[in-house]
Order: sequence, then structure tokens, then C-alpha cells
Amino acid sequence: MTIDRFVEDRRARWARLGQLVSAARGGIRGLKTDEVLELGRLYRASTSDLAIARRDFPRDIATERLNDLVAAAHALVYSEAPTSARRLRRFVLRELPGSVHAQLRWTGVAFVITAIFTFATFALGLAFPEIAANSLPQQTRDNLAHRQLWTSIPEGLRAIAGPLIIVNNVQVAVFAFVGGMTAGALTLYLLVSNGALLGTIFAVVHTYGLAGDLFTFIAAHVFLELSSIFLAAGAGLRLAWAILRPGERSRRDALRLAGAQSVRVMLLVVFVLGCAGLIEGFLSPSNAPAFVKVGVGLTTGALLWFYILVVGRVRRDSTA
Repeated sequence: MTIDRFVEDRRARWARLGQLVSAARGGIRGLKTDEVLELGRLYRASTSDLAIARRDFPRDIATERLNDLVAAAHALVYSEAPTSARRLRRFVLRELPGSVHAQLRWTGVAFVITAIFTFATFALGLAFPEIAANSLPQQTRDNLAHRQLWTSIPEGLRAIAGPLIIVNNVQVAVFAFVGGMTAGALTLYLLVSNGALLGTIFAVVHTYGLAGDLFTFIAAHVFLELSSIFLAAGAGLRLAWAILRPGERSRRDALRLAGAQSVRVMLLVVFVLGCAGLIEGFLSPSNAPAFVKVGVGLTTGALLWFYILVVGRVRRDSTA
């Protein structure tokens, strides 16, 4: 069976399921009794369709859109009271990691874009060190000239610096996410500019022989911090794709379904950035040995990606 025939044979029930999901407005109580029964029936049929689509057409855009629809319906079919401990546990162990896992392709795109400009500007910075240095603020250049980084935080100010770092990082992540509403233009700008800045900084610091000191400082928090930015930017790109390529749905419905998953991703991003900010405010500027900072960075990064890649994949597959 071709993908066109597969979609055409099932288009009507998917459209009806989308109508019911839209009518529910996030809560099963928004539907009539017969509509609730119809929702359950269409959800079961669509999960079977999704299993077939993942098997036979895993890379087709129709499979991605069907996955979004089934995920939205799943949240309604298995909804419980907001204060239910069981509902919270399901959200943390199933819905949240499953939503993040479903958007990994967009996270990967954000990573690749940033990496390209980071490595490009790093290479250019090594080739033209004076130009690279002049692109940094004068105070930063003065510190480097005295073989000092700008990373020291006095111990008495760390309790203040931690929350400020969290707020700043969350703002960057939110802009990367909301930038998707500009058809991705703002998100792409942030990825390119931050990647270029990161590469330039490392090139200049390397020229002054301080790259090791900078790595020691960022080792404890960089894995969580960068992962969060890539996740947020990926969520923004997902919104942009829904605007540019809504497919068979209306642009409003496509954006709403994409937004439901992307908002869940941002909940994880905010939590992870909170952890990264506390580490950056207290551990990173401390005199702790380098191996401790590297160990913390690798451990926290591994836990985050285990949650996304392993727990998220298992929970996502269990909804199909």
C-alpha cells in the first residue's frame, strides 16, 4: 500500500478525531457523552494506524502529523483530575518525556545549525585572531590580556548570581521557543548568533592559552545548559514547521497540536535550566577540582538524555 492510499483510506476518521480534540479544548468534560465514546473509538483506531505508519512509512510527514494527533487524543482519553498523584506521575514518566522524544528531529536541527557556526567561527578566529578579539567587549579583552577570565563570582555573591543566571538562561530559551511564531526567523537568528559567539569566544580564549581554564569553569553546567537551549530552539522550529507546512489540517489546528507538545518541552527546559543555573552559580566558580566539575557535568547530562532517549522512547511507543 502506498502512503497516498493509506492516508486517503483513513483521512475521514483522523479529521473527525481532530475535530473532537479541538472541541474538547484540553478537557474531556467539554464533550458530550456520545462524543466521548466516539473519541475513544477513534483514538484506538488511530493508534493502530500510527503503529502501521511507523512500521511502513516512518519518515513520511503524514506519520509525524498522525503522531501529534494521537498524542493530543491520548492526553484526553487518559485525563484525570489535575491534582491526582497518579496523573502527575503519568505526566512526568510518560507524557513529558514522550513529547520531548517526539521532537528530537527538531532538537537535532537546532544542534546542527549551532555547531556549524560554532566550528566555522572557531576556525576563522584561529586564522584571524585580531579580528576575533576585536569582536569581544573591551573589558573582556583587558581581562584576557592579564590572563584572567570573566568567570569568577565572589562567594558572597553566588546566592544572588545563581537566580540571575537562571533568569537570563530562561529568557534566551523562551525567545528561542517563541521565535517559532516568526516562522522560525528569530529562532534561527538566535542559533546562528549564539553559535558564532561561542566559536569566537573559544578561539580568542585559546589564543591566550586559557581554553583549559574556561573548559574547567563550564564543565559542570554546559551539558545541561546547551541541551536546554537546543530543546527550546527545537520546539520553536516545530512551531515554525506547523505554520509553514500545516498539511491537511488548518494552520490553526496544526499550530495548536504542535504547541501542545512544545509547551511540554519547555516545562522540562525551565526545570533543567534551573538546575544548570544553580550549578553555574555555586559549583562552577568554586575551587572544586576539575574532575569533580567534569563528573557533575557528565552525570547530569547523562541523566537528562537517559530521561529523554530511553524513558521518552519507551513511553512514546507505549501510546501507539
